[in-house]
Amino acid sequence: MKKNILILSLILAGSLCVILALVNVSGPGTPMIGQARRYTVIEAVTEDSIRLPASINMMQIADGCLYGFADKQKVLFRTNLENRKTDTLLYIPSLFSGVLNGITFDPATKTFYFLNARSRKIYLYHLPDARKDSFNTGTLRLSGGEKCFTGAAFFIRSVEYPTNLTTLKKADYTRNADTTLYTFPLYPDGGISSDGFFRKDASSKKQFYIPYYNAEIIAYDEADDKISKIITIDKTKPYNAAIPMEQGYGLSGKAKMINMAAATDSTHLYLLSYTSSPGKNEKAGTVVDIYSTLTGNYEGSLQFPYFENHPATLLEKYGDRLYVAFSNNIVSYKINYR
Repeated sequence: MKKNILILSLILAGSLCVILALVNVSGPGTPMIGQARRYTVIEAVTEDSIRLPASINMMQIADGCLYGFADKQKVLFRTNLENRKTDTLLYIPSLFSGVLNGITFDPATKTFYFLNARSRKIYLYHLPDARKDSFNTGTLRLSGGEKCFTGAAFFIRSVEYPTNLTTLKKADYTRNADTTLYTFPLYPDGGISSDGFFRKDASSKKQFYIPYYNAEIIAYDEADDKISKIITIDKTKPYNAAIPMEQGYGLSGKAKMINMAAATDSTHLYLLSYTSSPGKNEKAGTVVDIYSTLTGNYEGSLQFPYFENHPATLLEKYGDRLYVAFSNNIVSYKINYR
Protein backbone atom coordinates (compact mmCIF):
# COMPACT_ATOMS: atom_id res chain seq x y z
CA MET A 1 0.00 0.00 0.00
CA LYS A 2 2.79 2.47 0.90
CA LYS A 3 4.52 1.69 -2.39
CA ASN A 4 1.39 2.42 -4.37
CA ILE A 5 0.80 5.66 -2.45
CA LEU A 6 4.32 6.85 -3.24
CA ILE A 7 3.95 5.97 -6.92
CA LEU A 8 0.65 7.84 -7.04
CA SER A 9 2.18 10.88 -5.33
CA LEU A 10 4.87 11.01 -8.01
CA ILE A 11 2.27 11.00 -10.76
CA LEU A 12 -0.02 13.53 -9.08
CA ALA A 13 2.26 16.44 -9.89
CA GLY A 14 1.78 15.73 -13.61
CA SER A 15 2.73 18.22 -16.26
CA LEU A 16 2.58 21.31 -14.04
CA CYS A 17 5.35 20.21 -11.71
CA VAL A 18 7.49 18.74 -14.48
CA ILE A 19 7.40 22.11 -16.23
CA LEU A 20 8.43 23.89 -13.04
CA ALA A 21 11.31 21.51 -12.43
CA LEU A 22 12.71 21.41 -15.95
CA VAL A 23 12.00 24.84 -17.37
CA ASN A 24 15.62 25.98 -17.11
CA VAL A 25 17.22 22.81 -18.47
CA SER A 26 19.69 23.58 -21.24
CA GLY A 27 23.28 23.11 -22.32
CA PRO A 28 25.33 19.93 -22.74
CA GLY A 29 22.57 17.66 -21.46
CA THR A 30 20.22 18.62 -24.29
CA PRO A 31 19.42 15.48 -26.36
CA MET A 32 20.75 15.50 -29.93
CA ILE A 33 18.77 14.38 -32.97
CA GLY A 34 20.12 13.09 -36.27
CA GLN A 35 18.05 15.31 -38.56
CA ALA A 36 18.80 18.91 -39.51
CA ARG A 37 15.87 21.23 -38.91
CA ARG A 38 14.38 23.37 -41.69
CA TYR A 39 13.95 27.04 -40.81
CA THR A 40 13.04 28.36 -44.26
CA VAL A 41 9.47 27.07 -44.63
CA ILE A 42 7.67 28.97 -41.86
CA GLU A 43 8.17 32.51 -40.60
CA ALA A 44 7.22 34.01 -37.23
CA VAL A 45 6.95 37.80 -37.09
CA THR A 46 7.05 39.35 -33.61
CA GLU A 47 4.03 41.53 -32.84
CA ASP A 48 3.73 42.45 -29.17
CA SER A 49 3.87 41.09 -25.64
CA ILE A 50 1.68 40.82 -22.57
CA ARG A 51 3.01 40.82 -19.01
CA LEU A 52 1.02 38.77 -16.51
CA PRO A 53 1.16 39.11 -12.72
CA ALA A 54 2.90 35.72 -12.35
CA SER A 55 4.53 32.90 -14.29
CA ILE A 56 1.88 30.59 -15.71
CA ASN A 57 1.74 26.83 -16.20
CA MET A 58 -1.38 26.62 -18.38
CA MET A 59 -2.44 28.87 -21.25
CA GLN A 60 -5.52 28.79 -23.43
CA ILE A 61 -7.16 31.40 -25.65
CA ALA A 62 -10.87 31.58 -26.48
CA ASP A 63 -13.27 34.35 -27.49
CA GLY A 64 -10.55 37.00 -27.53
CA CYS A 65 -9.30 36.26 -24.02
CA LEU A 66 -6.14 34.57 -22.80
CA TYR A 67 -6.56 32.35 -19.74
CA GLY A 68 -3.51 31.46 -17.68
CA PHE A 69 -3.07 29.40 -14.53
CA ALA A 70 -0.22 30.19 -12.11
CA ASP A 71 0.49 27.01 -10.15
CA LYS A 72 2.64 28.66 -7.48
CA GLN A 73 -0.03 31.22 -6.62
CA LYS A 74 -2.92 28.83 -7.38
CA VAL A 75 -4.62 31.57 -9.39
CA LEU A 76 -6.52 31.55 -12.68
CA PHE A 77 -6.00 34.76 -14.71
CA ARG A 78 -7.89 36.20 -17.68
CA THR A 79 -6.42 38.80 -20.05
CA ASN A 80 -8.46 40.58 -22.72
CA LEU A 81 -6.29 40.50 -25.86
CA GLU A 82 -7.72 43.77 -27.15
CA ASN A 83 -7.39 46.09 -24.14
CA ARG A 84 -4.77 43.98 -22.25
CA LYS A 85 -6.76 44.18 -19.02
CA THR A 86 -5.99 41.28 -16.67
CA ASP A 87 -8.24 40.11 -13.87
CA THR A 88 -8.22 37.23 -11.42
CA LEU A 89 -11.00 34.73 -12.00
CA LEU A 90 -10.40 32.12 -9.36
CA TYR A 91 -8.19 31.33 -6.39
CA ILE A 92 -7.98 27.54 -6.65
CA PRO A 93 -7.97 26.67 -2.90
CA SER A 94 -11.47 28.15 -2.79
CA LEU A 95 -12.50 25.36 -5.15
CA PHE A 96 -10.44 22.49 -3.77
CA SER A 97 -7.05 21.73 -2.19
CA GLY A 98 -4.33 19.43 -3.48
CA VAL A 99 -2.24 18.87 -6.57
CA LEU A 100 -3.70 19.41 -10.03
CA ASN A 101 -3.48 16.67 -12.66
CA GLY A 102 -4.74 18.84 -15.47
CA ILE A 103 -6.85 21.82 -16.45
CA THR A 104 -9.12 21.86 -19.47
CA PHE A 105 -11.45 24.55 -20.76
CA ASP A 106 -14.58 23.99 -22.83
CA PRO A 107 -15.25 27.17 -24.86
CA ALA A 108 -18.70 25.95 -25.88
CA THR A 109 -19.98 25.92 -22.29
CA LYS A 110 -17.35 28.36 -20.95
CA THR A 111 -16.46 25.88 -18.22
CA PHE A 112 -13.09 25.07 -16.66
CA TYR A 113 -12.42 21.53 -15.48
CA PHE A 114 -9.76 20.91 -12.82
CA LEU A 115 -8.66 17.28 -12.51
CA ASN A 116 -7.56 15.93 -9.15
CA ALA A 117 -6.51 12.29 -8.92
CA ARG A 118 -6.10 12.15 -5.15
CA SER A 119 -9.72 13.04 -4.47
CA ARG A 120 -10.89 11.20 -7.62
CA LYS A 121 -12.90 14.24 -8.57
CA ILE A 122 -13.16 16.75 -11.38
CA TYR A 123 -13.97 20.25 -10.22
CA LEU A 124 -15.89 22.69 -12.41
CA TYR A 125 -15.78 26.46 -12.59
CA HIS A 126 -18.50 27.96 -14.78
CA LEU A 127 -17.19 31.23 -16.19
CA PRO A 128 -20.49 33.06 -16.94
CA ASP A 129 -21.79 33.02 -13.35
CA ALA A 130 -18.67 31.98 -11.35
CA ARG A 131 -20.53 28.88 -10.18
CA LYS A 132 -18.48 26.00 -8.73
CA ASP A 133 -19.28 22.32 -8.90
CA SER A 134 -17.68 18.87 -8.90
CA PHE A 135 -18.33 15.23 -9.70
CA ASN A 136 -16.67 11.94 -8.84
CA THR A 137 -14.54 9.95 -11.28
CA GLY A 138 -15.48 6.65 -9.66
CA THR A 139 -13.05 3.75 -9.80
CA LEU A 140 -11.02 5.11 -12.74
CA ARG A 141 -7.55 6.16 -11.61
CA LEU A 142 -7.04 9.17 -13.85
CA SER A 143 -3.62 10.80 -13.90
CA GLY A 144 -4.42 13.55 -16.39
CA GLY A 145 -6.90 14.34 -19.12
CA GLU A 146 -9.09 16.82 -20.93
CA LYS A 147 -12.71 17.25 -21.89
CA CYS A 148 -13.83 15.70 -25.18
CA PHE A 149 -15.75 17.82 -27.66
CA THR A 150 -19.09 16.06 -27.48
CA GLY A 151 -21.17 14.77 -24.63
CA ALA A 152 -19.83 14.29 -21.10
CA ALA A 153 -16.76 12.23 -21.99
CA PHE A 154 -13.12 12.92 -21.14
CA PHE A 155 -9.94 11.79 -22.90
CA ILE A 156 -7.80 10.63 -19.96
CA ARG A 157 -4.62 8.81 -19.01
CA SER A 158 -5.24 6.10 -16.44
CA VAL A 159 -2.77 4.11 -14.31
CA GLU A 160 -4.00 0.84 -12.84
CA TYR A 161 -2.60 -0.75 -9.68
CA PRO A 162 -1.06 -3.19 -8.89
CA THR A 163 -0.38 -3.97 -12.59
CA ASN A 164 1.05 -0.49 -13.41
CA LEU A 165 -0.73 -0.75 -16.77
CA THR A 166 -1.09 2.74 -18.27
CA THR A 167 -3.76 3.47 -20.87
CA LEU A 168 -5.52 6.27 -22.68
CA LYS A 169 -9.28 6.03 -22.23
CA LYS A 170 -12.46 7.76 -23.25
CA ALA A 171 -14.34 8.01 -19.97
CA ASP A 172 -17.97 8.95 -19.50
CA TYR A 173 -18.37 9.72 -15.81
CA THR A 174 -22.12 10.23 -16.05
CA ARG A 175 -22.48 6.52 -16.90
CA ASN A 176 -19.35 5.32 -15.05
CA ALA A 177 -18.23 3.76 -18.33
CA ASP A 178 -14.93 3.89 -20.19
CA THR A 179 -13.31 2.60 -23.38
CA THR A 180 -9.60 1.85 -23.69
CA LEU A 181 -8.18 3.64 -26.73
CA TYR A 182 -4.46 2.97 -26.36
CA THR A 183 -2.16 0.98 -24.07
CA PHE A 184 1.39 2.18 -23.37
CA PRO A 185 4.38 -0.17 -23.22
CA LEU A 186 4.38 -1.69 -19.75
CA TYR A 187 7.16 -0.64 -17.40
CA PRO A 188 7.02 -1.28 -13.64
CA ASP A 189 7.20 2.41 -12.77
CA GLY A 190 3.67 3.51 -11.92
CA GLY A 191 3.23 5.25 -15.27
CA ILE A 192 6.21 7.62 -14.96
CA SER A 193 7.69 6.59 -18.33
CA SER A 194 4.47 7.48 -20.14
CA ASP A 195 3.95 10.80 -18.38
CA GLY A 196 2.97 13.67 -20.64
CA PHE A 197 0.31 16.27 -21.39
CA PHE A 198 -2.84 16.82 -23.48
CA ARG A 199 -3.69 19.32 -26.23
CA LYS A 200 -6.71 19.58 -28.53
CA ASP A 201 -8.09 21.48 -31.52
CA ALA A 202 -11.77 22.37 -31.59
CA SER A 203 -12.00 22.90 -35.36
CA SER A 204 -10.77 19.41 -36.30
CA LYS A 205 -12.09 17.67 -33.16
CA LYS A 206 -8.66 16.09 -32.67
CA GLN A 207 -6.99 15.53 -29.33
CA PHE A 208 -3.34 14.73 -28.66
CA TYR A 209 -1.43 13.08 -25.87
CA ILE A 210 2.19 14.21 -25.94
CA PRO A 211 4.73 12.26 -23.84
CA TYR A 212 7.62 14.07 -22.21
CA TYR A 213 10.23 11.36 -22.83
CA ASN A 214 9.63 9.80 -26.26
CA ALA A 215 8.72 10.67 -29.84
CA GLU A 216 5.36 8.87 -30.10
CA ILE A 217 2.55 11.42 -29.99
CA ILE A 218 -0.87 9.78 -29.73
CA ALA A 219 -3.62 11.44 -31.76
CA TYR A 220 -7.30 10.76 -31.09
CA ASP A 221 -9.87 11.69 -33.73
CA GLU A 222 -13.12 11.78 -31.79
CA ALA A 223 -15.31 12.11 -34.88
CA ASP A 224 -13.95 8.87 -36.39
CA ASP A 225 -13.17 7.30 -32.99
CA LYS A 226 -9.67 6.57 -34.28
CA ILE A 227 -6.18 6.51 -32.75
CA SER A 228 -3.06 7.33 -34.78
CA LYS A 229 0.50 8.48 -34.12
CA ILE A 230 2.78 11.33 -35.07
CA ILE A 231 6.45 10.38 -34.71
CA THR A 232 8.64 13.41 -34.00
CA ILE A 233 11.99 13.93 -35.69
CA ASP A 234 14.08 12.96 -32.66
CA LYS A 235 12.79 9.35 -33.05
CA THR A 236 13.20 8.56 -29.32
CA LYS A 237 11.43 5.28 -28.62
CA PRO A 238 9.47 4.61 -25.41
CA TYR A 239 11.74 3.46 -22.62
CA ASN A 240 11.81 2.96 -18.87
CA ALA A 241 12.50 6.46 -17.55
CA ALA A 242 12.26 5.50 -13.86
CA ILE A 243 14.44 3.82 -11.25
CA PRO A 244 13.36 1.75 -8.22
CA MET A 245 13.40 3.51 -4.87
CA GLU A 246 12.94 2.19 -1.34
CA GLN A 247 9.20 2.68 -1.61
CA GLY A 248 8.11 3.02 -5.23
CA TYR A 249 9.90 4.65 -8.16
CA GLY A 250 11.53 7.93 -9.09
CA LEU A 251 12.54 9.60 -12.33
CA SER A 252 15.97 8.49 -13.51
CA GLY A 253 18.66 11.17 -13.70
CA LYS A 254 19.39 9.92 -17.23
CA ALA A 255 15.83 10.59 -18.40
CA LYS A 256 15.68 13.54 -20.76
CA MET A 257 12.63 15.64 -21.49
CA ILE A 258 12.24 16.07 -25.24
CA ASN A 259 8.71 17.50 -25.52
CA MET A 260 7.87 20.49 -23.38
CA ALA A 261 4.65 22.09 -24.63
CA ALA A 262 2.44 22.19 -27.71
CA ALA A 263 -0.29 24.05 -29.55
CA THR A 264 -2.63 22.94 -32.32
CA ASP A 265 -4.82 24.27 -35.08
CA SER A 266 -6.92 22.56 -37.74
CA THR A 267 -3.93 21.20 -39.68
CA HIS A 268 -0.78 21.59 -37.58
CA LEU A 269 0.81 20.62 -34.30
CA TYR A 270 3.37 23.09 -32.91
CA LEU A 271 5.73 21.29 -30.54
CA LEU A 272 8.20 22.97 -28.19
CA SER A 273 11.17 20.60 -28.31
CA TYR A 274 14.05 20.21 -25.87
CA THR A 275 16.31 18.60 -28.48
CA SER A 276 19.09 20.06 -30.61
CA SER A 277 19.99 19.26 -34.23
CA PRO A 278 23.50 18.90 -35.72
CA GLY A 279 25.48 22.08 -36.24
CA LYS A 280 22.82 24.34 -34.71
CA ASN A 281 22.80 26.56 -31.63
CA GLU A 282 19.47 25.38 -30.26
CA LYS A 283 19.12 25.84 -26.52
CA ALA A 284 16.36 23.98 -24.72
CA GLY A 285 13.15 25.98 -24.81
CA THR A 286 13.89 27.87 -28.04
CA VAL A 287 12.79 25.51 -30.86
CA VAL A 288 9.25 24.80 -32.07
CA ASP A 289 8.88 21.93 -34.55
CA ILE A 290 5.78 21.92 -36.74
CA TYR A 291 3.99 18.77 -37.92
CA SER A 292 1.02 18.23 -40.21
CA THR A 293 -1.86 16.66 -38.30
CA LEU A 294 -3.22 15.41 -41.63
CA THR A 295 -0.14 13.43 -42.70
CA GLY A 296 1.99 13.32 -39.55
CA ASN A 297 4.95 14.71 -41.51
CA TYR A 298 7.48 17.20 -40.19
CA GLU A 299 7.13 20.50 -42.07
CA GLY A 300 9.62 22.90 -40.53
CA SER A 301 10.77 24.68 -37.39
CA LEU A 302 10.82 28.05 -35.71
CA GLN A 303 13.41 29.30 -33.22
CA PHE A 304 12.65 31.91 -30.58
CA PRO A 305 15.33 33.70 -28.56
CA TYR A 306 15.05 33.89 -24.79
CA PHE A 307 12.78 36.71 -23.63
CA GLU A 308 14.18 38.59 -20.61
CA ASN A 309 16.52 35.63 -20.04
CA HIS A 310 13.65 33.11 -19.94
CA PRO A 311 13.13 30.18 -22.33
CA ALA A 312 9.72 29.43 -23.84
CA THR A 313 7.51 27.28 -21.63
CA LEU A 314 4.01 27.25 -23.20
CA LEU A 315 2.41 27.61 -26.63
CA GLU A 316 -1.05 28.52 -27.83
CA LYS A 317 -2.33 29.00 -31.40
CA TYR A 318 -5.13 31.47 -32.03
CA GLY A 319 -6.02 32.40 -35.59
CA ASP A 320 -2.78 33.09 -37.46
CA ARG A 321 -0.95 33.98 -34.24
CA LEU A 322 1.28 31.78 -32.12
CA TYR A 323 1.39 32.90 -28.49
CA VAL A 324 4.53 31.87 -26.60
CA ALA A 325 4.90 32.10 -22.82
CA PHE A 326 8.27 33.08 -21.35
CA SER A 327 7.66 32.88 -17.60
CA ASN A 328 5.09 35.67 -16.99
CA ASN A 329 5.52 37.29 -20.41
CA ILE A 330 3.39 36.23 -23.39
CA VAL A 331 4.75 37.15 -26.82
CA SER A 332 2.55 36.93 -29.93
CA TYR A 333 3.97 36.05 -33.35
CA LYS A 334 2.21 36.19 -36.70
CA ILE A 335 2.78 32.89 -38.54
CA ASN A 336 3.41 32.96 -42.28
CA TYR A 337 3.92 29.87 -44.48
CA ARG A 338 6.33 30.74 -47.28
